[in-house]
Amino acid sequence: MAGLKVLFIILSGPDEIEKARQGLRIARNMARERMAEVRMLFLGPGVHLLDPHNPHYKMVKDYLTALNEARAYVAACAGNLKAYNLDDKIDRNLVIADDSTTVVVEAAEKGYYVVSF
Repeated sequence: MAGLKVLFIILSGPDEIEKARQGLRIARNMARERMAEVRMLFLGPGVHLLDPHNPHYKMVKDYLTALNEARAYVAACAGNLKAYNLDDKIDRNLVIADDSTTVVVEAAEKGYYVVSF
């Protein structure tokens, strides 16, 4: 694996699924091909993509499964999950609830590039 580190922040929700899909695809490919150390954070409207009732969930779940198989860190903003009543709905085997500020600060301290979709 190269020394490259990238934190992908998915802000786009179901109304911007194509934008979110691009971020998920690039992250998956980078992690799977070991091109970079990948972390992912779902934030704001992006947490709605983790709702099993979301019509795009199967696609999102496939990307999350691939990211987990590549050992990428995948988290969702715990505050947003609570605000949108999703904290009990997400698949904790695929994504963890974490403090988004801490995730971003730790990534910056460790030299991650931050990209958002």
